[in-house]
Amino acid sequence: MYGIDEKTYDKRQNYLGIFMVSKEGRFSMNRKISARIASILLILHGTMEIAGIFALFSPVQTFAQTMENFGGMVEKTQLASNMAPIVLLGVLWGITRFIAAWGIWSTKKWAISLGCVVSTVSLVAAISIIPAGIVDTFLGAPALILLLYTWFGNEKIEIK
Repeated sequence: MYGIDEKTYDKRQNYLGIFMVSKEGRFSMNRKISARIASILLILHGTMEIAGIFALFSPVQTFAQTMENFGGMVEKTQLASNMAPIVLLGVLWGITRFIAAWGIWSTKKWAISLGCVVSTVSLVAAISIIPAGIVDTFLGAPALILLLYTWFGNEKIEIK
């Protein structure tokens, strides 16, 4: 009923190279394109994390005034004294995202796992670092969904 004939299947349209029409008439995403989009999201996220190094060169009190409630650090002195570890962790996470993105672009399964881990950790930690956690959510959630799709595709669960 919902299937399409072989003639139509052979002439199926490729919507922007991302979605394909299956023989059953359903749309499915190309797993390679899914991996590439996730890789780009991880690169963007990693770049933003590494760009945090510029916070070390800004006047600490000005930065602390702007981000007074960042990560639960209400006092300016608390933020100022913890600035270097915060930035260092951001740079390490950014480098980890770059490594994962490179591996995902090269279609390595270990990199898909690493990308899933860093995206999941970002989503879990996002609530504790509002307002920066909003960006983590907007980049981490789609990356995680795309990586899971890259790994599992449209496979169905077999229930016996």
